[in-house]
Amino acid sequence: MQVSRSIVGQVVAIIIVFIMITLATGAGAVNMGPMEQIRETVDRILTIMRDESFSAPEKKEERRNVIMAEVEKRFDFREMSKRTLARNWKERTAAEQEEFQKLFSELLKNTYIGRVEAYSDEQVVYPKVLLDEKSGDRAVVYSNVVKNNQEIPINYKLYLNNGEWFVYDVDIEGVSLVRNYRTEFTRVISKEKYPGLIRRIKEKLEKNEEARQ
Repeated sequence: MQVSRSIVGQVVAIIIVFIMITLATGAGAVNMGPMEQIRETVDRILTIMRDESFSAPEKKEERRNVIMAEVEKRFDFREMSKRTLARNWKERTAAEQEEFQKLFSELLKNTYIGRVEAYSDEQVVYPKVLLDEKSGDRAVVYSNVVKNNQEIPINYKLYLNNGEWFVYDVDIEGVSLVRNYRTEFTRVISKEKYPGLIRRIKEKLEKNEEARQ
């Protein structure tokens, strides 16, 4: 009986230690603030860009796909799509929304990655983060790319969901991607209707694809 109690005690001790480790690990992930999570994503992207194994020309597309996978983990492209189309989003069918999100996310990734690729050899600093104290679930992370003694601002707007911070807009050198595309898309829709917008986005993506080849 004494042996049985000893074994039970050891098992209980192991379970308690396991739970404590699990909770500590989970808390660490949840307690990462918006700046830390953005820094983690950007660092991963820069590491991929600087990886010598992707330096060969034939590896360029593979590198881009790996970078896109990292971007998709942090960017909420559905939310960005909704904000860009604004009132026109609700007028679309579920199938149309899905198609727009797919096309627009490719456009956004090309724009963002293109800018980041241009600064891949530079230092990135994070001067501050502004947290919405009222809601606690909105934040703006300010970052600067230091190039030739000049600071180029790339700022991220995020929302909190289950301990993770997700990007819903990016300001690059003072220009909001979402607001910029919203203005452009609203103008196109007013002149060419929604199908005209989809056609234009597809044409732009095709040109981007040709330029990369």
